[in-house]
Amino acid sequence: MKKLLLFLLLLPALLPAQTPVAADKPLNIFTLGDSNGTFPHSWPKQLELALPRAQVFNISKSGRTIGFVNNGDSTLNSLLVIDENLRKAAEFTKDRPFDFVVLELGTNDAKAVFADRQKEVPANLETLIKKIKNCPYPAISKARIIIISPPPYGTKAEALPKYQGGDARVRAMSIAFQKVAHRTHSQFVNGYNTPGLDINAMTADGLHLDAAASRVLVAPVLVIMGR
Repeated sequence: MKKLLLFLLLLPALLPAQTPVAADKPLNIFTLGDSNGTFPHSWPKQLELALPRAQVFNISKSGRTIGFVNNGDSTLNSLLVIDENLRKAAEFTKDRPFDFVVLELGTNDAKAVFADRQKEVPANLETLIKKIKNCPYPAISKARIIIISPPPYGTKAEALPKYQGGDARVRAMSIAFQKVAHRTHSQFVNGYNTPGLDINAMTADGLHLDAAASRVLVAPVLVIMGR
């Protein structure tokens, strides 16, 4: 009996990352990310594959930050476009409430050009979450929010001047974002310390996750959604 109980406790960890943890639930999910959320094999796509009955509305964009104007493009600043993005999500879902809003941002906020502004990053994230929670769309405002802190920077990325020092900055974000999650009553997934994620082996450039890494990144998210 003890062996059976031990096996049942360990079973979730033994399952493949893409196992449909909550495949029987027709979840409605709103995802907001950067370039790692835009590829055909991206983490929002992995959520769709793992939850075949779920509806995933993905508004991710390459170069997106939480609260900085990246590359001179104000549309990449999530805080500046959140009202528009929330409107799009509300129009998409209509009267069907979102069960979850999943945020995976911060990689671009860790670029070297923003190195002296890192204290602003968690504050910007908290503002972003409050805007979502206090938005005029009940289908969105009542959703559970899941914050995924950004994955590590690999050695190839760190070798480039524009990303130098970024790994230490995203590591610090993982600690700060967990505190933001606690303050805002959000769920937290530590993308920096994701079990099984080898950033140098699972990226071509030290930044952009391949399909295997994307599956690994959302494995803890699936656990949350399956509860």
